[in-house]
Amino acid sequence: MDASFGYRSLVGGAFLASLSLSVGVLADTITVCPDGSCDYTDPAEATMAAVSGDVIEVAAGTYLLENTVGFGASGPIAQVTIRGAVDSYGEPATILDGQGALIPLATLYADQAVFENLVITNGYGDYGGGSRFIASQDVVVRNCHFVGNHADWNGAGVRLSLNTTLTLIDCEITGNTADHPTWPGQSYGAGIHNGATVILERTRVCGNFESANPGQQITGGDPVNLGGCITEECDTCEITEFDADLNDDGIVGVEDLLIVIASWDGSGSADIDGDGIVGITDLLVVLSSWG
Repeated sequence: MDASFGYRSLVGGAFLASLSLSVGVLADTITVCPDGSCDYTDPAEATMAAVSGDVIEVAAGTYLLENTVGFGASGPIAQVTIRGAVDSYGEPATILDGQGALIPLATLYADQAVFENLVITNGYGDYGGGSRFIASQDVVVRNCHFVGNHADWNGAGVRLSLNTTLTLIDCEITGNTADHPTWPGQSYGAGIHNGATVILERTRVCGNFESANPGQQITGGDPVNLGGCITEECDTCEITEFDADLNDDGIVGVEDLLIVIASWDGSGSADIDGDGIVGITDLLVVLSSWG
């Protein structure tokens, strides 16, 4: 992983707030494509040039990375997006390949960063293989596949730490491995190593291998699971669709939220996730389906 993504002193919240206030003035769209007709041919170079509010559009293709793609290496940043392309089936068609030498995707003090329509593969690191999210609030990863990445110690697919809040929506985390070549049997978190807060929305975490406890897919804190599945065998890993439109008016909004609150700690139709009690998960389902 690029050394500039190592730990560094936290810049004051006032500076980060000023970055957010400047979004409307500085926001831009940056394009990346492999044929040289865009602003950049290297998505890592594009993300290093981004400022708060920018959107980076990355065309379909395989990008053999020589540097990590991510935000925050040059200081705190907010509200930035990197968006890949999709194929005719809606599957991600922009491939970030770490070439077995680096972590393809990372954030550091990058609040409200968004990643969409990416395949993150062939990543490698001691801590974190496919991705590493550090001290970044409200990060959203949507329609991304983390596949075939490796970590020597932990977090082969996804690793998050230092109060990061990460939501994975419609993602696949499969075929990643955590295993140290010198100290076998001590590596963990092949799918996700959760050192902070992770929410799974219709996300599949399956078929990953760790040497410490083969079959285990997630280590660290338990995720908030909103219709995702976490299993050793991908053939049995099925997502769950939740219906948060409790009053059947065609939109998830305030009335649905009030129904959940009125039924709190009870049961009935407001028990969206079917766990027998109306609680925080049901509330999160409503909020994630809002609008």
